Amino acid sequence: MVPGIVITGTGLAVNLGLSPASVWDAMASGTSALGPMAALEQRPERDKGGGQAAELPAEFHPHLDRAARYMRYVVERALERARSVSGRIPCGTEPGRARARPVRTAVVMGTTLHGMRAAGAALRTGDLSRLRGFLAGSVLEQALGGLGITGPMLTTCSACSSGLGSIALGATLLAGGAADAVIAGGYDSVSEYSYAGFDSLGLVAAGLPRPFVADRDGMKVSEGYAAVILERARDASARGADVLAALAGFGETSDSFHLTQPQPEGRGAARAIRAALRDAGMEHAEIDLIVAHATATPNNDAAEYAALAAVFSDGLPKVPVAALKSHLGHTLGGAGAVELVLAVEAMRRQLAPPTAGHHQPQFGGLRLVRAAPLPHRIRRTINLSLGFGGANTCIVLAPPRASARHRPAEGVAITGVGLVLPGAATPEELVHLVSRGRRVESDTGPIPEAAYQHPLGARRTRRMSDYAKLTLAAATAACADAGLGPGSPELAESSAVLGTTQGSTNFCEAYYGQIVREGPAAANPALFAEGVPNAAAAHLSMALGLQGGCQTLIGSRRAGLDALALAALRIREGRWTRAVVSAAEEYSELVARAYEACGLGRVPMGAGAVAIILERAPSAAARGRPPIAMIGPPTWTGPGGALDGPGPIAASLGPMAADRAASAALTGRRVLNVAGALPEMFSAGPLAALAYALAAGEPAFEVLSVGTLGSCTRLGIAAHCEPGFL
Repeated sequence: MVPGIVITGTGLAVNLGLSPASVWDAMASGTSALGPMAALEQRPERDKGGGQAAELPAEFHPHLDRAARYMRYVVERALERARSVSGRIPCGTEPGRARARPVRTAVVMGTTLHGMRAAGAALRTGDLSRLRGFLAGSVLEQALGGLGITGPMLTTCSACSSGLGSIALGATLLAGGAADAVIAGGYDSVSEYSYAGFDSLGLVAAGLPRPFVADRDGMKVSEGYAAVILERARDASARGADVLAALAGFGETSDSFHLTQPQPEGRGAARAIRAALRDAGMEHAEIDLIVAHATATPNNDAAEYAALAAVFSDGLPKVPVAALKSHLGHTLGGAGAVELVLAVEAMRRQLAPPTAGHHQPQFGGLRLVRAAPLPHRIRRTINLSLGFGGANTCIVLAPPRASARHRPAEGVAITGVGLVLPGAATPEELVHLVSRGRRVESDTGPIPEAAYQHPLGARRTRRMSDYAKLTLAAATAACADAGLGPGSPELAESSAVLGTTQGSTNFCEAYYGQIVREGPAAANPALFAEGVPNAAAAHLSMALGLQGGCQTLIGSRRAGLDALALAALRIREGRWTRAVVSAAEEYSELVARAYEACGLGRVPMGAGAVAIILERAPSAAARGRPPIAMIGPPTWTGPGGALDGPGPIAASLGPMAADRAASAALTGRRVLNVAGALPEMFSAGPLAALAYALAAGEPAFEVLSVGTLGSCTRLGIAAHCEPGFL
């Protein structure tokens, strides 16, 4: 159960308006804002239109890129809404107001395609410095600078369930004591990249979306931005905040079925709904409103209905169902957060939001709210989001209530390690590589598949990106090290958190380059699907049979260690039994040149992947697997934070400016540094340092990961435990 976490602020920007109230009023009046999108970089030959966000005031941060500008807007609106009667906000500092202690504010945003418009600008002009705004971490830094964010700034991708996934991860940071307040939400900008991709898959409707109707023929690609402020109920009460709703529970699952198609019977979605209800301590009969994913695509709507019918059974006709994409279009990574904000508005107004049009649903017993808002007692709602790769997330909202008691924190054990690195395919080979003292002087390039003999075979992996192949190879090796076979019951109940800075860069470059040269009609659907940042997580769930939640942290050098930290928090709070964690990067010449063009230096770069199996310590003991090491609570610090401590540090600190600053701050501490022996591998570097320290026999150490601006993630590791520790 979520421990007393509440929503105190919301912000929204979509095609129908720039606030929850204005969007609601537009939906109620039947206003349509689905049509041509002037901000699309290229107009398609057959323009089916979509949902472009309403224009921001001209004076509002006009220098920011589109994604960052709209994100800044919704975050500022959410913080204003969260302001208490005394004027205090759960973020940063306020002139003239003394605080007993600083508020550690974290950010978790969900997205599918982050700063993709910057990539288009770079490909068109040849100016690679335009890629400075491409990475998800850069979008956050640009959007939220000056707001006083002192905690972790994370971006997650689970495709179209990213917006809800970010809110669930925000709850984990609060429950684990890693933050005092969290700004969570989702976004995706209008982009030729996404429009062309979904159209190439045959998913974009020529007319208006008709969710759950027999002749439905697809969705509208839209943009949307939403933010919510999450706090512990006791903290919100202490500062006199107005609580909008409580986050009562959430559930996350993976279909483990197909990269772009849902499991037809909706079994994964049904498990996510049941998990969220169980987490909230509720029965389905207590739900007053269902905000459905409802894309209006034939297969997705059918699978979603099957899931709802399986969970609600004969009670389904009693529960109003809202299909908000009929008004908004599909806002992709923003969708879950956008629709959750409108669910909060439904609770406030005690009105079930309408579905556009008067269409009769195909499916019997589906109480689709049509044409006009429905007066209804709404105390408890569910929001459901379903993404590419079978990523399913469900969140339950309810009125605030007393916090439930929680069992003591679980010990978190490392039970398996796997890696694929330049010159090293095992931890022992990595120790030998580092001990030789040789330094990498130039790019090592991609790792040939023959060097690691992919366990799934060339036939199954031939269409995958190098990033996905490396992830699967390292994860399979880690599972073998942990004694977990693919398809085993232990893996079926497991989850995954992946980290990557760049993702499938080469597929994205090939896909987008063709659109720039030849127009949106030239989009390659296979490259589009494989280039989505969570594609590796989808392949991993299918290959290993994972049915738990699968998230991918993206766009930061810290993403790998952040993934390990979040998975450890989930296990520590008793939410997960086991997790596969991986950090992987493929080699891209474009990335190497872009870092130099952006003034970040030209350093030797290469590909690599490291995977770690985390497990509840009692679970490991029960199956006779002694832990390789135990993990302590994570620490996040902003730029310039202190890096003092008693033990050694394992890291990959190269010649980049942030690394040099961190090295200077570590004077007096022993540093187990794998940089030099290995090329720059971004998110995979710190996990390689962790694998090295464990294989070298270090009894206790910290792992450090440094972002481009100097923010740090730290995680304590104890390789030798006292008797009875488990």
